[in-house]
Amino acid sequence: MNRSKGLAALLSALVFPGIGQWYLGRRGLALLFAVPALVAGYVYLNFALDEANALAGQLLGGSMPLDPAAIAARLEGRPTPLSVTLSGWVFALCWVGSVLEAWLGKRKM
Repeated sequence: MNRSKGLAALLSALVFPGIGQWYLGRRGLALLFAVPALVAGYVYLNFALDEANALAGQLLGGSMPLDPAAIAARLEGRPTPLSVTLSGWVFALCWVGSVLEAWLGKRKM
């Protein structure tokens, strides 16, 4: 293994999935990892922001006490939608797959 593949794997691991493939010149593979990771990240973060806004609205409106135990109980009691769970798995698979592909993949000719 050469140094550029190690750097590519490190970039994919520490920056974002697909960055290592982009660095190695494999643009198609980079997009194959980056686009699903971006979509999954959007779904995940959108859900988190919606939950945070709803919680903040309840706290500011006075319908929920400003008590850490009550806040934790409310957050634990809410089910996580399947789309959010799947988006977490998709992001993790893109991340791990991108690192492994950059580390073990063939060199571009």
